[in-house]
Amino acid sequence: MNFVCTVSKKSDFKQAEKEALKQIREGLIQGTVFGKVGGPLAALGFQCVHPQKVPMTEQSRFDIASVGKIFTAACCALLAVEGKLDPDAPFTEYLPEHILGKDCNITVRDLAMHVGGFDNAKPYNSSDKTVFLHELFQKRPVRPRLTEFEYSCSGFILLGMIVERLSGTNLEDFARSRIWAPLGMNRTRWTSPGNGLHEVEHWFPNREAGQHNDDVCFNCGFPIGSGSCFSTAGDLLLFARDMLERRHFPDLYYELQTRCAFEKNGVRRSFGWDMSEAHRPAHLSDKTFYHSGWTGQSICIDPENEFAAVVLTSRTGDWDAAYAGRVHILEKLVQCHRK
Repeated sequence: MNFVCTVSKKSDFKQAEKEALKQIREGLIQGTVFGKVGGPLAALGFQCVHPQKVPMTEQSRFDIASVGKIFTAACCALLAVEGKLDPDAPFTEYLPEHILGKDCNITVRDLAMHVGGFDNAKPYNSSDKTVFLHELFQKRPVRPRLTEFEYSCSGFILLGMIVERLSGTNLEDFARSRIWAPLGMNRTRWTSPGNGLHEVEHWFPNREAGQHNDDVCFNCGFPIGSGSCFSTAGDLLLFARDMLERRHFPDLYYELQTRCAFEKNGVRRSFGWDMSEAHRPAHLSDKTFYHSGWTGQSICIDPENEFAAVVLTSRTGDWDAAYAGRVHILEKLVQCHRK
């Protein structure tokens, strides 16, 4: 069955706003900015409440937490296009100092799909860079590759380091010059911007607005591939539009990121993205790819239905309930009919 999307009639958008306001009243989120490609943005609730209340605006910039992993994956995809990175080579081919060394069979693609066998323990969480690197490179997998999905930030930190190794520049500079600037994303960055007029206050662990909420990103002080970038709904919609329309980069860049390459026990993953049914908004196809962030963000793209949307929130409530709440907002933005 094929569908076409007839999203963002005025009444549909009002329903999405109504759902978001309900979540604000219930204390699930403090505020939100959301929208879809080709539609308007909604800004509701508060950007900050300390030391005083500041309304959310379309310019509000969020710590997008693990949604930043999509930029690490995109950087790797560009290097693959250039022939500098083989997604199916052992990752230690690019980081030979890792303890697994030459005997490693865990590929770059495995890391990007969270199926390399590493768990999400973070023994490398240190403000001392020497300790950080030592512990990261000493971390071993807890199971054979491809046997099970387990979300692992360390895998994406390793991917970020591979990007830096192959490009000869730091992760933020590479992303800015090769992805963000070409797409017009001028308000996205990896390093902390510090508190400012448009920086959103987050609640876990409720550091000052404009600071990394993730402990590892906060402590290490330099861009790492596990995410915790800062961005706006407008910028992320520019990225989503490009993933939907495939106009700026070679085909391999998009194919690598959007093709499901691991499917087991209900988990479906592509290079850097979730493609599972579990958090997919209703009426979207199995080609849908999406990502979420700990502090309350979701980006969702369905090429079959020509739909892409972003929901950014400052989460104040339960993680699972807030994730489901963002899916509800996305569903209010989607009204599909049979072709």
